[in-house]
Amino acid sequence: MLLVALGLGAAACASAGDRLNEGIELQARGRYMEAVYRYADAVEKDGSLVEARHRLRTAGDSALLFALDDADALLDMGDPVRAAGRYQEVDRMLGRVRSVGERIDPPSGYASDRRALFDRAIEWQMDIGAEALEDGRWEDARNVFAAARTDFEPSRSQVEASMEAETRALLEWAEVELEDGRPRTAYDVAQRALAVRGSPARDVVLSVRGIQDRALERGTIVVAVPPVTARGGVREHLGPEFEIHLDADLALDHWTRPPPFVRMADHEAMRKELRGLLRGVPQSPMLVGRVLQLVGADLAAMVEIAQVEVVEEDLERAARQTTIVDGGRGESRQPRPAAYEVVKGTLAYRAVADVVLVDFDGREVTRFRAEGGFSGPFERAEFDGNHDRLQLTDAERSLFDPRLRAEQTAAVEQGLMEELAVAIAAGTYDTVLSRIP
Repeated sequence: MLLVALGLGAAACASAGDRLNEGIELQARGRYMEAVYRYADAVEKDGSLVEARHRLRTAGDSALLFALDDADALLDMGDPVRAAGRYQEVDRMLGRVRSVGERIDPPSGYASDRRALFDRAIEWQMDIGAEALEDGRWEDARNVFAAARTDFEPSRSQVEASMEAETRALLEWAEVELEDGRPRTAYDVAQRALAVRGSPARDVVLSVRGIQDRALERGTIVVAVPPVTARGGVREHLGPEFEIHLDADLALDHWTRPPPFVRMADHEAMRKELRGLLRGVPQSPMLVGRVLQLVGADLAAMVEIAQVEVVEEDLERAARQTTIVDGGRGESRQPRPAAYEVVKGTLAYRAVADVVLVDFDGREVTRFRAEGGFSGPFERAEFDGNHDRLQLTDAERSLFDPRLRAEQTAAVEQGLMEELAVAIAAGTYDTVLSRIP
């Protein structure tokens, strides 16, 4: 145990010595601030290294003077931000020195010079932001104004000024986007103005609301949705009720919560007008387009369930033994051994719907495919013969009951319907929104 402890101590000393040697090399190359950090690491690892402590102080004095001279040179070149950055480097170095119990005193007037330079850097950032704003470089202006209240320990009044400038930049940007015919972008940029402050001023809230109201007025698209249809092959798997229930689910839930810039036309009016035109004729883009003006819509989203796949996965089969009673009427009914199987697994559904956006002229504007899938467990019993003659408990007999299979299937189909409805609604909204700049 003593040998292990001695070995660890030697390793620690060697590591401190490595840091000391690295510091000496950096100091010899004139990289004083980097050397300070190496010496501080050495002292932290081994506080008995007197040479490391001495060199830390001497290198620190040199690093401090060189950094301040560099800051003066940068300030003379008209770059107060980089000059202030040199003071920040000094602050970090002094903090590291103090962390190992040493101290380096900056020159007289350091604190006041530092504060004055930070103020100039903040003022310079505000000027740069104003120039970017004047040039219409909105994101650059916003970023510089935000930096002015974070980089150089600003006063409360400086923070307020930067927030005011950033808010003004975002509102001006939103107005320009609106005038240039990009209402959605204007809406989003205006919304960002509300996030500059934790509690925006009332006049800012009113300005944002005014921009967004005008953006919605200019950019909103009204969408009508005719009844969901399905191809014949789909009905063979899902039955004729599935598309009706899907249509109802969309109408009662998903179509009632459109995002900004999408408004849904009145469903009942759409269906009433469409019934008057169809009169037994299959739904078509041309007929649907004729209804749009009647219900005040810009586009129609025609939904057709195009494909469905039903797969039983992860099957497990287990044989079960019982008895079966033979013999007909008037004959001796003697039980004899019999076996049936219990099948367990996962019932997996996947459905694909084609969604076509149609304009007034019945022309296809665009289309996309929405997909949904859902799966759930199932369990059933199989027997090659009349299972009513098997000797079974109530629980065992229920596995042959077709109502159990119907319940299991219905649960999966309900999940499928919900997933497909989400995909159809989300896809429709995203597709419509993509048409609004």
